[in-house]
Amino acid sequence: VEKDHLDYKKPSPVSEKEHGINRREFLKIGTASIGTAGILWSMPGSMFFLKGSPGIDNPLSHYPNRNWEKIYRDQYKFDNSFTFICSPNCTHECRMRGFNRNGVMIRTEQNYDSHKIKDLYGNQCTHAWNPRGCSNGFTFHRRIYGSYRLKYPLVRKGWKQWADDGFPYLTPAKREQYKFNTRGTDTLVKISWDKIEKYIAEGLINISKTYSGDIGGKRLLEQGYPEEMLT
Repeated sequence: VEKDHLDYKKPSPVSEKEHGINRREFLKIGTASIGTAGILWSMPGSMFFLKGSPGIDNPLSHYPNRNWEKIYRDQYKFDNSFTFICSPNCTHECRMRGFNRNGVMIRTEQNYDSHKIKDLYGNQCTHAWNPRGCSNGFTFHRRIYGSYRLKYPLVRKGWKQWADDGFPYLTPAKREQYKFNTRGTDTLVKISWDKIEKYIAEGLINISKTYSGDIGGKRLLEQGYPEEMLT
């Protein structure tokens, strides 16, 4: 290694004057500039250039173009809303409100009325129960419009045949016949909305008739239901 490369005191081969100003002159000018700025800053009225424009009390009303705000204001615009129970996500069954726009449910919020709701026995919550709802409930509409959603009614083939046969009482042999014990091996049948509503109504009526009264209670006991559940 040459000695010149290690001599940090040796001046640069390029003269400082070739750049128009040397370090000493730069420091002098910089110090003078800072001092001058400090004096001007301390003078009364020196910050006149930061004063507001005269005659404009509300800059928001004077701003020339605020159309960009429509994007944000329009984001939560809706045509109508409705209430629903978030079920069967969980047993809490939170009361929610859905918002529609152009016939599409765009978002859900909690309805803030838990303190107004009573059950069949008159039990009622307090305001402390608000807000209700979780991330599952707030994204419920995504499930409705998801690519894997059910777009039409389906009914199990064995159940449909059981209903068409008049809902005969399900003895062990009948359970095997209509595949109640092997539902996973059964197939699903596409059906219209009108027909599925009819099947649902008839099924509920059959349950009511089959398991009401003393005969219904006896059948439930035979099926293994605890006696305390029937009182």
